[in-house]
Amino acid sequence: MSDGTSTDERLERVCAEGALEMGLAGGGWLRYGVADLGEVVEEARARLDLSPIAAAALGRSMAAAALLLRLAEKTPSRLVLEIRGSGPLRSVLAETDEAGNLRGTVGNPRVDLPHGAGGKLAVGAAVGTGTLRVVRELPGGSYASQVELVSGEIGLDVAHFLRQSEQTRSAVLLGVLTRPEGVAGAGGLIVELLPGAPEEVVSTLEGNLAGVAGVSRLLEEGGREQVLDAVLAGLEREVVERRSLLHRCRCSRERLGRHLTAVPDEDVAELLTEEGRVEADCVFCGARYVFHPDELRAPDA
Repeated sequence: MSDGTSTDERLERVCAEGALEMGLAGGGWLRYGVADLGEVVEEARARLDLSPIAAAALGRSMAAAALLLRLAEKTPSRLVLEIRGSGPLRSVLAETDEAGNLRGTVGNPRVDLPHGAGGKLAVGAAVGTGTLRVVRELPGGSYASQVELVSGEIGLDVAHFLRQSEQTRSAVLLGVLTRPEGVAGAGGLIVELLPGAPEEVVSTLEGNLAGVAGVSRLLEEGGREQVLDAVLAGLEREVVERRSLLHRCRCSRERLGRHLTAVPDEDVAELLTEEGRVEADCVFCGARYVFHPDELRAPDA
């Protein structure tokens, strides 16, 4: 039911906030980005009623999208990361823009599978085989790159994407820690090795990564500082940028109304509730919009 408040006002009131940090490490041979999205992913989970597996897949994808946008050579105005797989989750879509707004959705929000080894969420099995596609919007137009999934766990797939499409050697850690009461920690880290990185820098990074049990637990315990302390231990680092990330949707009643106006009258009739209204939910944020059939008639009807 509509409460008479605009979507923008409602989202401003409940908007969850995360944080992103970009920087250099190892004498400038490493470029890193780390995102803490615990509150953002929890809001997405609650709004879309996501199962733990769906929340984990979406949270990992949202973190990857935020980091890929800021790591791009030319910052896109908007970036979309889309995963389409053969598994029961079917799809994951995460979208972000240069202002730090994030939103996302999944194909099957209630997917549930037995836990994997060590009690880990079976994200890879839920995703299955398929493709990872990244679309960047720049002043000259939209540019898309696509690779085959290598694991479905998303972190390895993003690292594969960077290697294949960007010719960049990268370490990618993405994670979402769920509890019975909701998301306890979520986010990720990407570290890029610049060409010519000394062996001592590479070996230190590799040794640190081998000792990291899970990025989501580090985020839960101490935020992005704890992640950086673990992954970049022994490597001096320099902060280049810090910024906020927000869960904010671009949907509006007017935009959705325009789409519904194009629906044939006979199909609109099938959407009517017992009260004679049309109710439509945004797949990205769960906002519900209510229309009277007269509002959905084309102007010349």
